[in-house]
Amino acid sequence: MKKFKYTEKCREISGFGGGYEKGCRKMVIAGMKWFEANPDAKPIFKCFKDVYGIILDENDDARNLMNAMNKAVDDGCSGAMMQATVSHVRYAHQFGWDNYICEMEKEK
Repeated sequence: MKKFKYTEKCREISGFGGGYEKGCRKMVIAGMKWFEANPDAKPIFKCFKDVYGIILDENDDARNLMNAMNKAVDDGCSGAMMQATVSHVRYAHQFGWDNYICEMEKEK
């Protein structure tokens, strides 16, 4: 199993720092590990235009991915946290972890 790690140069997912950011990173790593264990999965999500923090699972793969990510944080997560981390996982899964980290290291 691949080691998924963030570097010190990586910008934040959440912009809130501290434990919230650590939780986001744990969720992304859990999502990547889930994809590694489920390489044929095709999760489908639904989001709403101009609404952030509501993401719906549209199939079992999406539901299972979100459950795995939610288990990575002890106190559960907010809807915004789930939506942000799912988008990061989908990008990292599509383009590869190394490319994701390169993007996260870029200044915005």
